[in-house]
Amino acid sequence: MKSKTSLINRGILLNDFKRFAWLGAGYLLVLLLSLPLKVLMLHGKLEEVRIQHIYTLTRMFQFDTNQSFLNVMALILVPVLTGLLLFRYLQDSQAADAAHALPVRRETLYNTHIAAGILLLFAPLILTALISWALAAGLGINEINGAILSWLYISLLINLLFFMTSAAVGMITGMTTLQGVLSYILLLLPSGLSLLLLHNINRYIYGFAYDYYLEKIEKLSPLIRLTEISIRPVPNVEIAVYLLSSIALYFAGRHLYQRRHIETAGNAITFEALRPLFKYSATFCFMLLLGSYFNSAQDSPGWTYFGYFLGSILAYMLIEILLNKSLQVFQWRSIRGYGVYALIMIGLIGLLHYDFTGYEKRLPALSEVKSIYLDNSFYALNFVPAQDPLASEHNTYSPLPVKLIFTEKDNIARIYSLHQKILANRLAEKDFFLSQRTKDYSEGICLAYEMKNGSHIYRQYKIAAPEYADILKPLYESQEYKEMRYSILGTNPADVDMIEISAFYANKKVRFVDPELIAQAVDALRRDIYDQTYEEMQANANKQSWAGITVYLKNNRTVDLSWEKSYADFEQWLKETGRYNQARLLPGDDITSAFVYRMTDLDKQEPDKPGVAINRDIPIPELEKKPGVLKITDPDKLELCLRNYSISGKQAVYKVVFPQNNGEIISGFFSEADAPSFVKEHFTPAKEPF
Repeated sequence: MKSKTSLINRGILLNDFKRFAWLGAGYLLVLLLSLPLKVLMLHGKLEEVRIQHIYTLTRMFQFDTNQSFLNVMALILVPVLTGLLLFRYLQDSQAADAAHALPVRRETLYNTHIAAGILLLFAPLILTALISWALAAGLGINEINGAILSWLYISLLINLLFFMTSAAVGMITGMTTLQGVLSYILLLLPSGLSLLLLHNINRYIYGFAYDYYLEKIEKLSPLIRLTEISIRPVPNVEIAVYLLSSIALYFAGRHLYQRRHIETAGNAITFEALRPLFKYSATFCFMLLLGSYFNSAQDSPGWTYFGYFLGSILAYMLIEILLNKSLQVFQWRSIRGYGVYALIMIGLIGLLHYDFTGYEKRLPALSEVKSIYLDNSFYALNFVPAQDPLASEHNTYSPLPVKLIFTEKDNIARIYSLHQKILANRLAEKDFFLSQRTKDYSEGICLAYEMKNGSHIYRQYKIAAPEYADILKPLYESQEYKEMRYSILGTNPADVDMIEISAFYANKKVRFVDPELIAQAVDALRRDIYDQTYEEMQANANKQSWAGITVYLKNNRTVDLSWEKSYADFEQWLKETGRYNQARLLPGDDITSAFVYRMTDLDKQEPDKPGVAINRDIPIPELEKKPGVLKITDPDKLELCLRNYSISGKQAVYKVVFPQNNGEIISGFFSEADAPSFVKEHFTPAKEPF
């Protein structure tokens, strides 16, 4: 019969449309509410500012969850739900018997349901795009036509991938609920499993570039990737991967459907050969999950191993119950299976402990190194600017992170020596890294070698910075480093529109637009930065700057830097212009007193996090009456306190509180080395006379 050999059965296709037309209609309604209707609503609000208007409307079609959350959620939920409904009959033995009693080949049944699902999903998307184009033409906002087209083809692709995933998963499970859960797990698996592996490997391998790879794995999952499209558009390679994955899932689902037994409806896994794979995969993932949780919560090897054991035994037993539909899982076969798994995991963890690959000790040949990236994170190296021309018009001023890539031979040799010294201290530093990650003097070191053959090597360390000061000092004081770190050094004053100085914790702001004054300001800042020593850089990192400086360029970019307390030339220049008092927090004008007291052991156990604490609730009247508190009112001494206090509780001995005249309160710290002499004298017990 023709119906037995045709690719698609028309009667079954029409029946699918009759049964599930409501799904397509509901999908269309949600899309219309989240896109065309919102375009119409926003058009009236934003018509007066055209660039802002176009930018906001474009973001709606770029899967920005802030602008079109309903649209993104519909794209995530509806395709998987469609797969669940169309193949629901497979999960019920009576419905499966009835469907397969028809004179229709299984391949035809599968193809027909796939075709019905694609039509139910694609029709609302195409209609929504057509209505959006018509609306854009009617409102005169044709600038968003490209965004609508991009939204359409990405939505079609995502719907196809998610639907084919749901359909393929439906072939290997006999439970509808499990089909939905496994569909999303499969979509998240590339990123989720990679994240768990990275987090656990980072526990054992010193130097592993966890942060670098973490940035890379986010794009592996189409679920996570969907929420990033507004920032990073989908390249052609990624489109091809999603399309090929959809085709592969189609053929995999068809192959499994043809070999699936009807009586497996209701079983967790319908193929006997896949049951061990499902069981041990779930056990492994849950083991990593609980191990990561206890490692993050307790930061202890013992708790991490406990998490591994608890996660694996719970997952293994629960999967056994699910697969066997029985609570009688404590049988010799199950216990033996878990024992074999546990021994394999113990062996793998042991291999990681002893660095069997030599990863921790591996160092590239210096002669083969072309350049080295060095910073305290991989953020700048991984940063990719948003590829949206409208965004650059909308975000008038947007600074970009600086990639510190060293190419000068002397600096490459210094960084190489730094790496050699880190490896020479590997065992001590590894213990420090694993057990004292919050040590006061720890510093992150991220390295990315670019070799002459085009390959790359990445490493990440947490080191005791003072022990490496002899290498870091000439590196950070080098001209190459400063010219990369401080963009102002490469800024032409003729390209500057305005310089704005905003005082920290004071309602003060100074602007310079005169070209001559701008040139003088840039010159003073350059001198201060070139003269800055490594010791000053380290001190400035823990001290609150006087103000933030924003240099507005004519190309709609900014150069941001801080007015550090060590910048003597810039400070003198501000005084000469008569704008000094308007640019920073001052004794007398903004602060008339300060209170200093010695920190207790309890205070030192939980020091304030880095950053100035601004708090209205510090009881100043009680502080004044508290025994041993030093009250300072002399303007010169207040100035000294303002210059020396730290925003970090590291190595803190004294706490200082500055009540401002506007009612705000600033608090900070003094170490023994940074405390002014009159503070130390006040808290030093007087010697008894002989």
